Amino acid sequence: MRIFLVGYMGCGKSRWGKMIADYYAYNFVDLDSLIEERENLSIPEIFAKFNESGFRKRENEALYSISDLENTIISTGGGAPCFNNNMEIMNSLGATLYIEASPELLRERITESKTERPLVKNLSQDDLLEYIKRHLQNRLPFYHQAKHKIVSGNLELSDFIKLLEPIINTANR
Repeated sequence: MRIFLVGYMGCGKSRWGKMIADYYAYNFVDLDSLIEERENLSIPEIFAKFNESGFRKRENEALYSISDLENTIISTGGGAPCFNNNMEIMNSLGATLYIEASPELLRERITESKTERPLVKNLSQDDLLEYIKRHLQNRLPFYHQAKHKIVSGNLELSDFIKLLEPIINTANR
């Protein structure tokens, strides 16, 4: 069983992915970290060296490379579902879960994050919110292709377990 977590940057994919993987004693793969390890470069360095299209190519290759892993929670990058038929690939390889969050919550989390995010690093707070709203609108058609959805905010691990338990039990039959 593979469970892919999708959603906009800052929605909590990596945080929740680790917690869910620990709970189920599953493996955890952060797709961006996998790409960084393979390239021996950070995501900002990959964007600088290869542009976004080069990064998206590497992202797609990384997605294919984990297609045979079992009992794994995969945290994808925010744009991963939107390129190279990645959402279709993820849906064919396992369960997909969209972690939805409001633009305001996303801005708050992105601003507080220590992670460098190449697409938004030079934006003011107002510009960041407008960027998120516009960018999120473009990505929603891809995120909405996920088989399952949960709304971020005051989530607890138990909220994920309640949603995922039937999915995992069905897969283990």
